[in-house]
Amino acid sequence: MMTSSLIDHWKRLIALDGRSQGELAALVDKSPGYFSTVWKGGHEPGVFTTFKLASVLGVSHDHLMGLDGGMSLAPDPGYQSEVNRQASRVLSDVMRVAHQRLSLWNSEGPNATGGNVLPLLLSWWHQQSGNLICHEGLRDSFDIIKAPNATDTIVEPIEIGANSLAAKKLGTNSADALKRLVEGFDTRSRMDLVRSYYDVSQNGTPALSAPISVRIPLPDGVPAVTVEYFRLQLPVVSPNGEKFVLSYCFPA
Repeated sequence: MMTSSLIDHWKRLIALDGRSQGELAALVDKSPGYFSTVWKGGHEPGVFTTFKLASVLGVSHDHLMGLDGGMSLAPDPGYQSEVNRQASRVLSDVMRVAHQRLSLWNSEGPNATGGNVLPLLLSWWHQQSGNLICHEGLRDSFDIIKAPNATDTIVEPIEIGANSLAAKKLGTNSADALKRLVEGFDTRSRMDLVRSYYDVSQNGTPALSAPISVRIPLPDGVPAVTVEYFRLQLPVVSPNGEKFVLSYCFPA
């Protein structure tokens, strides 16, 4: 629910950005009068819209939604409970949409054994206690990324699954092709990517991303394509003790 305090917060962020409400609405794929409708309570922004708006404004999603303590608010006894409801709604929406898109992806896209890849991956990861062994039946579905150090400036793909989302969108399962794509990201995006893989490898627990949007340039004058997807990251250790992260991506 968009409270009056949250609406005021959004208005301040938009004013600081300098672009008009109509310009920002277009950047999040909405009509010019979208924000006016939101201010009047006529529309509740969905999770994809809020993540896109945060990206356009150059702020974290938590800050946009007033969940990082960055908002200056008048005392409101009901505010904290509203923040909790909002946070719960965002997380629930992400997981719900991820599950829906995953089901569609598995019915139309790669199937490791004719079943749902995500449960198979998670089951395998738990059975092997995070060890990179006995994964031959699943390896075509995911990419293997070397666990980065905190000081690295780019992630290093080691292996691209033949049926992974990256291979299908790039038209090749060459690890070099994915590395070249990542090298084309802006500095902030590259560092965010390093941080996400570093955190997963250090924490030792799986992580499911919020929706991610990537623009992929294509050769021979073919227009670039934008791919929106979710990413499941699984920390693993090879038999020789080297750390990696398995990346399983599916359309958002």
